[in-house]
Amino acid sequence: MTVGFSNEQVALMQAALDCWGLNAQVGQTVEECAELIVTLQKHVNRTPQPDALENILDELADVEMMLAQMRLVFGISDDAFRVRMGYKFEKLKQYLSESEGSA
Repeated sequence: MTVGFSNEQVALMQAALDCWGLNAQVGQTVEECAELIVTLQKHVNRTPQPDALENILDELADVEMMLAQMRLVFGISDDAFRVRMGYKFEKLKQYLSESEGSA
């Protein structure tokens, strides 16, 4: 349920879920995704700032942690996640193929 995280990190995420509960952590996930969106938009729409990469990295890490918590909450196994990611990559490959054909 937590591709790429250590057992200690999984335990910490579970402790956060146990402490703050589902609704709070779902809300936090939405907030972290929004912060990533804002950070990326600033990078694209403005002259990049010296700390832009660090800010993007921070927001990506926050989002990854929250997404892992959501996989824990909803009982999504690593195998199921990998299968779905494989499906999504196949769709991406198809979209790219179609896009190259129309260019």
